[in-house]
Amino acid sequence: MLKNLADRWHSFIGLLTASSEAANVYSLIADSYGQYFRYYHTLNHLDDCFKQFEAIKPELNHPALLEYALWFHDIVCIPNSRSNETLSAAAAAYMASILDLPVDFGNKAADLIILTSHNGLTGCQDGAYLLDIDLAVLGREWEGFLEYEGQIRSEYSHINQVQYVQGRKKVLGQFLSRSAIYQTDYFREKYERTARGNLTRLNELLQA
Repeated sequence: MLKNLADRWHSFIGLLTASSEAANVYSLIADSYGQYFRYYHTLNHLDDCFKQFEAIKPELNHPALLEYALWFHDIVCIPNSRSNETLSAAAAAYMASILDLPVDFGNKAADLIILTSHNGLTGCQDGAYLLDIDLAVLGREWEGFLEYEGQIRSEYSHINQVQYVQGRKKVLGQFLSRSAIYQTDYFREKYERTARGNLTRLNELLQA
């Protein structure tokens, strides 16, 4: 998987720029997603995102922009921080300049990454696909979903169970209160029913 991701990065970035910094930037990406305290927001998550990306790539207005945003959308991931998306967006814009990509490209990628705070609906089609890719894990079958939930709990191992349950129930409630968890037809048709069932079932378990 690591080699596949590295190959993907170099193939992708080579179409956008001839910068000699591409290898250094990938090393930064790999090191960031490989931080010791990460259990879910790892290179495996990135790999899963790209599998989802390939399925909807023909529907995108700017696939290269969205792919670039995916590479950086969790590059900063500090549990309990409210600045992860902002800092990840800033990193994406800065690395675009290091890679000699247009300023506008970096800024638009940053705008997409800001959306991954999942605060609500977006009117941007590519942004909606990005958010749905990020939430595809919610539509796993129950055992796979429980694995994901365990990984999230591990990332928050520094807080006690009472605090974790309170915070998790708040997040679950926000998603369950939506008329639809997913914003695009593709992801709603593929994952909505299972994702809603998973979140409802987990919410009930946390209240037990």
